[in-house]
Amino acid sequence: MQREVTTTVRVTLHSLTERKARLVDREYTAFQDAVHGDDDANLYSATKQQAGKVWSNKNPREGTEQPVVLRNDCITIDHDEDTVISSWWFKLPVYNPERERGDSIWVPVHVPEKDTHLLTDECIRDSELVHRGGEWYVHLVCKRSVAVADEYDDVLAVDMGAKWIAVSTFLSDRDTQFHGAEVRRVREHYKQLCKSIGKAKVRSGAQVIERLGDKEPRTVEHELHQVANTLVARARERNAVIVFGDMTGVRFDNDKGRYVNDKTHKMPYAKLANILTYKAHLDGRECIPVKEYDTSVTCWRCGSQNTSREVQGRVECHDCGLDDNGDKNGATNIGKRAVGKNIQSPLSTVGAVVAQPETQVVLKGTNGEMEPANSPDDVGLTLSEGNPRL
Repeated sequence: MQREVTTTVRVTLHSLTERKARLVDREYTAFQDAVHGDDDANLYSATKQQAGKVWSNKNPREGTEQPVVLRNDCITIDHDEDTVISSWWFKLPVYNPERERGDSIWVPVHVPEKDTHLLTDECIRDSELVHRGGEWYVHLVCKRSVAVADEYDDVLAVDMGAKWIAVSTFLSDRDTQFHGAEVRRVREHYKQLCKSIGKAKVRSGAQVIERLGDKEPRTVEHELHQVANTLVARARERNAVIVFGDMTGVRFDNDKGRYVNDKTHKMPYAKLANILTYKAHLDGRECIPVKEYDTSVTCWRCGSQNTSREVQGRVECHDCGLDDNGDKNGATNIGKRAVGKNIQSPLSTVGAVVAQPETQVVLKGTNGEMEPANSPDDVGLTLSEGNPRL
């Protein structure tokens, strides 16, 4: 199977002449005017169109800076080992006030060695010019097709939540790990810090806010990358397909009080889902969202919803007597739903194959009877060279 993967490569502009530095700075400043509603800002025509889209779609607040959107048909990156200043050069579209029309300049850039193979014209999409810490960067968006496997030996189910950003469970033996404690610690630290800033004098609070900048979201994003790396590594060990709970819409029409709402709205599940999918596809394995409804209130062992969670971290089933970790229970149900146990859209809809022997989950009933969780008879599997196709 083929999947589209998007990678952002950050290249750094360097050794700019005074003229080129002025043109880059002028283009960036004019773009800020345009995205805040100035129709008379002089910009490269294609860049001005992008500024209009940013203004109409995002309606950015006054005083905020937006990266300059560079249309892919107006930019080029070239490699030349014979030049002294730099071996990589980037053609940047700018407005030339001397000629009173659009123009372009070639600027030297540093390119990370590990990303040089991505920089082909057919891969580059609309990109961004960014100014940060006194340096100029271009975030090149590269999109390409990668092959992912269509046969797997196990299923790694991931349940995302507020206390633990992710709980991963293998469907074959329910081997479970809890991920993201550092995300929770960082979020709580900055929450308490914001409270203390609110109680401080205005000048002191403003100084602290300026010093912090975007440190919290950058720290959280770094931790999310670490969690995603761990999950992909776990799946690689057992050649497992990754499935995760789709929490789309969890914030809408779901008012459960200020404390719970605060936890829910701060869950970075969408960002983690994007990072996890991207890294899994790069690793050559499928990563699939699964509807999460009722997975937390359903007993994974007997399927009953006659359960209770007097303590948030535990789930008790009043029919079969299950006493289990709530997140582990939810992750197991996500995995069962993915392979076709009580699911309307199993993995067959995306063409994934899971080998039967390693993924048979045995359920033990109240009278000691044993039942496979994903038997071919239950989910209508078809055989292909000895492997059930889900």
